[in-house]
Amino acid sequence: MDPHKPHDVIRRAFQQARTFVLVSHVSPDGDAVGSLLGLGWALRAQGKQVALVLADPVPENLRFLPAAETIQSRAQQRPDLVVAVDCGDRSRVGDALPANWAVDVNIDHHKTNTHFGRYNVVEPDAPSTTAIIAEHLADWGLPLPRESALALLTGLITDTLGLRAPTVRPETLRLAARLMEAGADISLAFYEAMVAKSFAMTRYLGIGQARAQLIEGVVWSYLTRADREATGFPEPDDAGLVNHLLNVREASISVVLIELDEPGRIKVSWRAKEGWDVGELARSFGGGGHTAAAGARVEGTLDQVREQVLARTVQFYRTRTL
Repeated sequence: MDPHKPHDVIRRAFQQARTFVLVSHVSPDGDAVGSLLGLGWALRAQGKQVALVLADPVPENLRFLPAAETIQSRAQQRPDLVVAVDCGDRSRVGDALPANWAVDVNIDHHKTNTHFGRYNVVEPDAPSTTAIIAEHLADWGLPLPRESALALLTGLITDTLGLRAPTVRPETLRLAARLMEAGADISLAFYEAMVAKSFAMTRYLGIGQARAQLIEGVVWSYLTRADREATGFPEPDDAGLVNHLLNVREASISVVLIELDEPGRIKVSWRAKEGWDVGELARSFGGGGHTAAAGARVEGTLDQVREQVLARTVQFYRTRTL
């Protein structure tokens, strides 16, 4: 049996367990929330008791997903099984789990995954963690209810930038079709997760876009706590600004710095066009992620972190364009 794909073992574990805690990473994105809800609905359809936990709030654009409002900020009672989805390492769950809880099943597609679970399903070539879950639900003895299909399709769409990332293959589109056949509304998922914006988000994004600067092939911007207060945007994230900036023709890499609510901590997000590995940059700041999308949380003031991050990112760009 391949120790990295122990589907028979996981199937038995899922059958035998009665209570579950599902967890994903801090600053959750569509793949994290979609994986959490997609697997959660499948387990609940089998009569399992499932608690869903995320250290940080569900982003506004993902709250349309059924049961998104039931996600808690911290696990309360130890279950029979703890399952982490879309997490590269144990620390990425933040304080959603007590520090002494081990992870039983680790399902992920990050190439930097540390295989921190008792059982690990890590497939770096998969376009999203939701794709891994969708492909293996039957292997694990689980159904694909309509609610799961919508959550999984949403994660697939968001992690592939609307099915247009380099990770998309013909089988990716076939998987999307199967999820649609199971009842997922692709128009709803695409509009809510990637197009629709509140007025507050529109104003918040506008501030970040107005600040954008281009240094050679690196486009960057930043957002502050004061910006969130001024616009009424409730979440300490970039509202997708880093993806918008990557649309700049002259840029190969985009960077956004977000001042978090706790003083002295800055969230940094990188995105890159094909041929660039910003995961390497994120890891140099203690973070992680994918080749084309990565992030880190860095100690320091906004000015301090901006100076460090831009210097290293521009140098990274220069050394690879010589």
